Amino acid sequence: FCFSTMTKTVSTMTDKSLVSLPKESPKSDHYEPVPLEYHGITPTRRIAYRKFEGTQAPTIFYIPGFFSTMDMNKVVILEKYARANGFSNLRYDQECSGKSTGDQKTIEFEHWLEDAMIMLDNYTSGKVVVVASSLGCWIATIMAQRRPDRISGMIFLGPGFNCLWTGYWYHYNLLPPDVKERVDKGEGSIKIKMKYGGWGILRRDFCERTLDFEIDFENPVEVDCPIRIIHGIRDHDVPHEFCLMAMEKFTTKDVDVIYRKMGDHRLISPMDVNLISYEVDRLIKHCDALKRGERAAPPLRAKL
Repeated sequence: FCFSTMTKTVSTMTDKSLVSLPKESPKSDHYEPVPLEYHGITPTRRIAYRKFEGTQAPTIFYIPGFFSTMDMNKVVILEKYARANGFSNLRYDQECSGKSTGDQKTIEFEHWLEDAMIMLDNYTSGKVVVVASSLGCWIATIMAQRRPDRISGMIFLGPGFNCLWTGYWYHYNLLPPDVKERVDKGEGSIKIKMKYGGWGILRRDFCERTLDFEIDFENPVEVDCPIRIIHGIRDHDVPHEFCLMAMEKFTTKDVDVIYRKMGDHRLISPMDVNLISYEVDRLIKHCDALKRGERAAPPLRAKL
């Protein structure tokens, strides 16, 4: 499994039991995000987040990918959906990303995991539906194992499990010999151009320490909530075939995998975002049905 090129090298239903997606019309295009807030961990560590307080469960909680931010359209649309339907919504920038503090020379994967746990424990209550992207799916899986009673279901977008150590060696092997020598001496790090903009640093010590957090896919992975996976066939960063292996290893039997023939790793096209919003809606209905003791949500009904 390889983390390769993360870099450049409505229709509304008439049935009242169904949740409505936000209507798209010129009058509803105006959008004001909820206020930006900060959570201080230490005097030098601060997480930026936006929390919309809804009137019903669950909370839709987004966990970002590798150095990506909470202001991407596919993240904002989740808040719009939550606000239109009365759900709470939480999104944040993990440290070293967006408006959060952090230094790429000292950041650790453990910090990103801590960020997610702090957001879950301090800014959500009751059941949560997690939407996670790329490396965020790795974090979400660990979180679900630590707080199984809090997670109703999860949606994984181009999941990048255990991707940083293999990613380091992929980029290392692309370096010229003289640059490799400097990196080996500790005189520099691997600098990579991010698809989302800006530059990222892959430090060997940072990537190597992520081995302590890797998910053991050689054995069953103890996650029992429903999981929905969306992956682009044209994803050149994370092999889409890995989803099928992961599906088999999760202990839950309630897993769907959706492949997007034209989707890439980012899953940010209008069709991708449309699919993500519908899958969130479908998963919420499904989790509600399970809570009522039913096996699945009722099928869609046409207006006669």
